[in-house]
Amino acid sequence: MWKVLPEENKQKYKKLITNFASLSKAFSQKSETDEENEVKEFVAPIVNSKFQETVFQKAFDAVAEDIANTSYDASLKVSGTSKFLIGIKSFGIASGDQKIAQFKASSEADGWNDILAQVKVNATESISKSEADILNDDLYRELARKIGFLRNERIESSKAQIKGFNAHDIDVDAIYHILMPSKKGSVPTIYVGETDYTPIDIDNLKIIGATSKDKSNNFKFSDGRHTYKYTSADSQLYMKFHNKEIIVDEWSVEYVEDPFVIFENLDKLLLSDVAEEDRSEIEESFSWMIPNKNGEVEESSGYNGFNGGLKLAKDGREKRADNLYKKFYMHVDLPKFEKVMADLRVILNGEWKTKEKKLELDRLRLDLLSEVEKLNNVELAEKIEKTLYRDASEMYIPIPVSRWFHDNNPNFFGPNVGTFQTEKGREKKLALPVDERIFRLEFMPSGDAVQAYINQDDGKGIQSIGKQTILGEWILREVFRLNNRQLLTTKRLNELEINGIRLNKFKDQSRGIGLEFIWIDVDNPPEDAIGWIAEKIKKRVVH
Repeated sequence: MWKVLPEENKQKYKKLITNFASLSKAFSQKSETDEENEVKEFVAPIVNSKFQETVFQKAFDAVAEDIANTSYDASLKVSGTSKFLIGIKSFGIASGDQKIAQFKASSEADGWNDILAQVKVNATESISKSEADILNDDLYRELARKIGFLRNERIESSKAQIKGFNAHDIDVDAIYHILMPSKKGSVPTIYVGETDYTPIDIDNLKIIGATSKDKSNNFKFSDGRHTYKYTSADSQLYMKFHNKEIIVDEWSVEYVEDPFVIFENLDKLLLSDVAEEDRSEIEESFSWMIPNKNGEVEESSGYNGFNGGLKLAKDGREKRADNLYKKFYMHVDLPKFEKVMADLRVILNGEWKTKEKKLELDRLRLDLLSEVEKLNNVELAEKIEKTLYRDASEMYIPIPVSRWFHDNNPNFFGPNVGTFQTEKGREKKLALPVDERIFRLEFMPSGDAVQAYINQDDGKGIQSIGKQTILGEWILREVFRLNNRQLLTTKRLNELEINGIRLNKFKDQSRGIGLEFIWIDVDNPPEDAIGWIAEKIKKRVVH
């Protein structure tokens, strides 16, 4: 990536970073001079990670990402069809392995502790580390595969988000961009490093073994491209960066002799002398959790819309069953087929409105499909599946506390989009016709967009125009990495480190609404949060 970036932008980036680092003496608490020998001892240049991320975005006009625990901090478009996802890091040139991911929630949910418990037993009963490593090889390999799977799913999900809806024409490369300050005592230098941000090659795993016999729950493995270290404390994954081998540039740093003079005179700078630029493109935003207050993703609405009730109108259900019978009764085992049709009619004629009834419907549908498979007729199986279920990619984005949201923000999606009818009995219906509730929905990491609209009672759903599956095929398959008819669950969200959504209203009204998937810290939610998670903000203010 570094070699294809414009030189002018690289020089701007270098200037901002090295100017900040030139003040490093102000943050050093130790003497720089050995008075007895009169030998100068340089302090290490300081690179502030948050400043680095902001400066990178400013210098290269990159987009801030901060996609949860994948360590993607920015995305950068270098051409119409080429983009980079960038993990921005800073650590000393002499530093060792660096943390790149954490799997705490997934490890707890997937029973990693049971595997590690057996690892510890094997190590305790062994007389040497090498013997313990042999006993634990299969267990380490099982964990490495789990780690690799989750790591890769997060990477693919993040790539899907930056590719957006028109993914087939976009080439996305993932890169680590690193700034590595020289160590104390060396000539002040900042080394620029770059290495691939690759998925873990699960088919080429090599188990290196425990970091030590006494710390058998921490182990190393390689995939032929990178060497990784897993530590059981908080389930963290580290990677060896081969610091000196990945250097692509180096910058000398000249320290300001007395940085305190600069700090003492900062107040003398007049605001009129500083070119101010409002770079904010967002007018207002709202974020919310995907799981409900019980920590669950509801199984039959929103993201799992395909799993909802029967979509076929009641007056057409009996006719559908009759047509299926006439078409297939001569081509399958008739007694088994008649049993399948009888079960199908029970489902089609039933009422499935309560939560308990919906659970029963789920069970009956699965049982019926299992029986249909035994008839060995692919066309019949497909037609019955379409009769029992909605389209596998059908979904909408649910808006929490939707009536409250629209009543308080009726113009968020467009003029009067969030207003409702006043006629008695129709108060839950949106006032404007569908063609006046349409807005541009832009996926912010990629910049591409679809036409969407607000729909359903209380305006609770965001759907794509034309087919509901337009959003579903991208969000369910690419972002959430789900198979057909696989339910979105909290476990899956934790695996991908995505648990929330943010909608942004652009100041440029022609851009419409921006959509991004985010990770929300439940104990410290963002100020723009709505829904059940917003109660945490109120409690935070009270305390």
